[in-house]
Amino acid sequence: MRPELSKKAVMFRRQISPVRQIMSYANPAYFKKLGFESKEVISFAGGWVNHKTPKLMQQAYAEIINDEEKLHQSGGYSPTLGMLACKEALVKYEQHIYNLRGLHPEQIAIGANSTQMTFDIFQVLLDPHDKILLLDPAYCNFPTQITTALDVDIIRFPVVDEEKWEYIPEKKIQEFAQFIRKEKPKVVLLVAPDNPTSQVLPHAFVQAARQALEETSGFLVIDFAYKDLVFEDQLPEYFSWPPSDNYLSLHSNSKWCRGLGRRLGWIEASEEVISVFESVQSSAILCPDTLHQMALTTYLEKAIADGSLHTYLKDVNALYKKAAEKTVQAIHEHIGLPCFVPQGGLYTCMKVGRDSAVFVEEVLKATGVLFVPGWGFGRSQQEAVRISFGPLVHDLDKIDEAMKKVGEFLRRSTTKVPS
Repeated sequence: MRPELSKKAVMFRRQISPVRQIMSYANPAYFKKLGFESKEVISFAGGWVNHKTPKLMQQAYAEIINDEEKLHQSGGYSPTLGMLACKEALVKYEQHIYNLRGLHPEQIAIGANSTQMTFDIFQVLLDPHDKILLLDPAYCNFPTQITTALDVDIIRFPVVDEEKWEYIPEKKIQEFAQFIRKEKPKVVLLVAPDNPTSQVLPHAFVQAARQALEETSGFLVIDFAYKDLVFEDQLPEYFSWPPSDNYLSLHSNSKWCRGLGRRLGWIEASEEVISVFESVQSSAILCPDTLHQMALTTYLEKAIADGSLHTYLKDVNALYKKAAEKTVQAIHEHIGLPCFVPQGGLYTCMKVGRDSAVFVEEVLKATGVLFVPGWGFGRSQQEAVRISFGPLVHDLDKIDEAMKKVGEFLRRSTTKVPS
């Protein structure tokens, strides 16, 4: 007889996850089935950046590859939690860019990527039947990762006024703190800037959560995947917090230095969390990639020394801010539906007023423009779509072209859109 897969594996195969749906929509075979070639489709589905890797980082890789001894070294195992030199470079980076004081190499664990690190954080912090609190909306991959890792309860706290289509955490600070004290989640997981809304949580909101969790013996975890993509110069205080017993943060180089396929992730946490993390990570990945650590270390040391890191990040932010402004302008001009004004990151969310999955499919079939259905990000986004301007950061005319196509389709369809 054929052996059976685990019940959890079968459950995940049967369920439609938002990530799987996004990937199926973006499949060239699906485009062809609809009568489009891949190059004809304008996609706002990809959660990825499209700026250039810094030249000094390119040179760092070349230096390793062209040096026989360094290349040999890059093929060896690194320590389970990462190379000391890389951790020291990350400490300097946090000090240099965010004036973060009190962070030490012993409080850093480097992993394969932020996705793996997130999964392992759940293993380290959560027990079966614990509660984890996510905002509504929140990154669509979190619920799947959580339920894959452990049998825990996911609770949500809404931060969107669906009627006015406003992001309103600043109006719910006390309510949020009271909710934490009442529900006593073991973990509160926040994202800054947020995915899918690209909003930056106000400091008072995050500080209130931290204080409540200190009282209830819980952990505050902030996912800083988009930390270096914030459009305003004045950053919230919590961007400069060092780790503590109740607070840890999650980081990645995939977005800011365009390392999506050369991924490294790291956490900044108390030494107690880091020590436990070593056991979990040795079972999960054994060690992070040595080549990428060597290149990132060399790049950070040189770019901090010559001042080019600041310049690079400033230029990258200006690029995405311009793309964000173009996206919002095009939505208002051609479609007329409400959307969030991005404060960083790669996204906005547009309220469409109907089932998001049906909307996305109809728009794609009629126009060749691809959005992401909002249902996977939380109840507040069931009638909204996520729009990523990241892949089109060097092709702003396509943003305008796409929104014009969508607006024209909606006006001639049964869906009513303001003219």
